Amino acid sequence: MSGIVILDEITAGQIAAGEVVERPVSAVKELVENALDAGASIITIDLTEGGLAGIAVTDNGCGIAGEDINLAFQRHATSKIRTASDLSRVTTLGFRGEALPSIASVARVIMTTRVSGSVLGTRAEVQGGSIVKVAPAGCPAGTIIEVKDLFYNTPARRKTMKSSTAEGALISEQVSRMALARTGVRIELRTQGRRVFYTPGTGRLIDAIASVYGAQLGKEMLKVTAADGNLSVEGYAGKPSLSRSTRSHLTIIVNGRYVRCPAIVAAIEDAYRTLLPKGRKPVAVLSLSVAPEELDVNVHPAKLEVRLLEEERIARLVAGALRSVLRERSVIPAAVIERRYKNHRQNYDQKAFTQVPALFPRESGPAPLFTRTKQEQEGSVPVQVIYSKPDNAPVLAQQEGLEENDIGKLPLLKPLAQLLPTYILAGSGDGLYIIDQHAAHERVLYEEFLAGQGKHSSQCLLVPVTLELEYRETSILSELVLWFTDAGFIIEHFGGNTFLLRGAPAYLPAGLEKEFFLDIIDYFKEKGLIPGRLEFMERLAASVACRGAIKAGETMSLSAMEALLHRLTLTENPFTCPHGRPTIIHLSKRDLENRFKR
Repeated sequence: MSGIVILDEITAGQIAAGEVVERPVSAVKELVENALDAGASIITIDLTEGGLAGIAVTDNGCGIAGEDINLAFQRHATSKIRTASDLSRVTTLGFRGEALPSIASVARVIMTTRVSGSVLGTRAEVQGGSIVKVAPAGCPAGTIIEVKDLFYNTPARRKTMKSSTAEGALISEQVSRMALARTGVRIELRTQGRRVFYTPGTGRLIDAIASVYGAQLGKEMLKVTAADGNLSVEGYAGKPSLSRSTRSHLTIIVNGRYVRCPAIVAAIEDAYRTLLPKGRKPVAVLSLSVAPEELDVNVHPAKLEVRLLEEERIARLVAGALRSVLRERSVIPAAVIERRYKNHRQNYDQKAFTQVPALFPRESGPAPLFTRTKQEQEGSVPVQVIYSKPDNAPVLAQQEGLEENDIGKLPLLKPLAQLLPTYILAGSGDGLYIIDQHAAHERVLYEEFLAGQGKHSSQCLLVPVTLELEYRETSILSELVLWFTDAGFIIEHFGGNTFLLRGAPAYLPAGLEKEFFLDIIDYFKEKGLIPGRLEFMERLAASVACRGAIKAGETMSLSAMEALLHRLTLTENPFTCPHGRPTIIHLSKRDLENRFKR
């Protein structure tokens, strides 16, 4: 081994760049964060070949003075902090002074900038981390940074890049997250000169959501607000019907910064636990505000992860806020009505949903995504979607026509008939409700079981059931044995990894005791975590409810249907079964009238 030496600046800079600039999306993130810290209200990102050939970020921020250009490209040079004590109260997105020098060390960079009030700006050319030219230049106030030939001097890293389309998609996703975090900034993304993304910068989170995910999804989001002392959470949560197979539509913002925070993600998913089928993930955009001194942002080279000093308290606030919102009646899926209209050219199908929203232009600001004519508002002609000019970003206005009773618990439902027999048809003053009898009974049994925790009686088995477990299963059982006992199981250790099941809860169907017991063990074995008591009881309740609920195809009398609906209205969350399937859909009076051309 050779002696220890100090690396030269170029090599050290490229190593540092490997931590900060992994691919084009990293460079875009750092440059946009700099623009936001500079106070920009308009930011434009132009990409060439997915950012591999060129990236240009233009902003109207404060700009950089000519005498500071040389410092801007030196490592650890920053205007955002002065001493180590400032790290405990970081309020900017960047603070390390590594973004520009890291990008410049692996690319050719041209910076053109002018401070507001100055007559002339400055143009600087940097190659491989070295400034090669600085000269006066005419330019608008703000900064334009052009990054060309990214990783031109690190060919090994260049070869690991994906296609230009894939790299551009990563950038689009990152910019979308940042737009959701900074709703007051107008952000535009262009690739090969074509606009692919645009937010209006109105300062309203719902408008940013409509731009990122589309106006239709935005209309299905539920507003979330909660506060606890110096902590607050605001944002929007998607109805269970909007779930996705991945967490791609789950955005967490802390003090204006998009971050990854496992504790908050776990709290969000916990709030949706019995509302979504297995494997489905919620849609949510939540913005948290915490005191700067209670947030450590200096734990990740790219600042994508943060450490919250009061993690558990924040998680409880988020989960509680979501649970209160998800108990509203607005999570009931609306029945889809298919309408057919004819014109002189063709027949076409149009799908309309309950509560078609009326969106009106505002007195000022960007135009709404679509509007309705006076005749359409009166219901005399089918609703037509009229799109505004492409230059206007979508803005989601408030819905009209929502009555006070659209929010809250289920109304008093009167059973009318049983269909197939699998579904209960019930009437109310606001239309027709269709209830899945199995899912509804599951929800009732689930909540009744949880309400009776600690009161479950046991029934001794005529012949004890032998349980031969694996070592890992034995370890899990040793952790959960007291909770199994509380639930009504009588378990005796028979030596080694063998146990005797001598009694089971009275509510279990005969013959299913062993299967039920092993299913619970398998669930927590697969999950890999020993649960808290609440999660254990919820899992137990879900299994009990699934086995004990009335099945599809079983006939019910009118009085039985009435009793089930009454018990359903008394539940805390009557809208889904414990596994997340909907229990009820609603066909409104308005849809019925439209269907019959009234």
